[in-house]
Amino acid sequence: MLNEREQLERDMLAIVRDSAQPVGCGHISRVLTGNGYTISEATVGRLLRDLDDRGLTDKAGFQGRSLSGQGLARLDELENKQRSLAWGAEFASALRGHTKEQLLEVLVARRAIESELAYLAAVNRSEAEAAQLGEILERQRLALAGGSGAAQEDVDFHALIAALAGNRVLGAAIALIRQDTQLSPVLEYIRRQVKSAVYIDHRRLTEAIAAGRAEEARAVMTEHLNNLIDDVEKYWQLVGAEDAQRSAQL
Repeated sequence: MLNEREQLERDMLAIVRDSAQPVGCGHISRVLTGNGYTISEATVGRLLRDLDDRGLTDKAGFQGRSLSGQGLARLDELENKQRSLAWGAEFASALRGHTKEQLLEVLVARRAIESELAYLAAVNRSEAEAAQLGEILERQRLALAGGSGAAQEDVDFHALIAALAGNRVLGAAIALIRQDTQLSPVLEYIRRQVKSAVYIDHRRLTEAIAAGRAEEARAVMTEHLNNLIDDVEKYWQLVGAEDAQRSAQL
């Protein structure tokens, strides 16, 4: 979560932003108190002057303050940071209970099955179905650009490829392997820690399947799963290095 100062700044800027007209200390103080803060109007006044000095708010005479362009950018920064911290805490929690060996076993099995599913999807897809794949890819891009997790889009993307393949046996096999609902969030958390860009793999897969290039789709899916395997290996190396550094400091 944001630290105490950042949280108060974010909440004050949000109050100013959400008001239909310029607001003053009294209004901001009442809203903050209603949201659980114990804060005086005088303190709010001092904080508002600090926001003025930093160019985050604009005075509107005796009417109060409105949000400046810099203020809106600062609010976006704080809200994105808040989402990112909450996301990291949630998925770090999800990671517990998944060992390196378990993740690698799953990814190796997925590589064998999903590479063939990608091939069949490129053979059997219709234009409308290929367009659906592109729509999921765009949702993933927007989620990542907004600083949010895109685990659900990852699930939807791979599930649609399995459906397009039209092979019930392979489809049932991959559904069994992916029945751990925390798997996608865990892998997304790992990819963020090692700064991996799964979106690029998904874009290449979408292009190959939409164009009916079956062998390319198979090769890209194989490469995609190999990249995920590498990410897991890198993550555990990173964790090991951090643990060793902490031990050395004790």
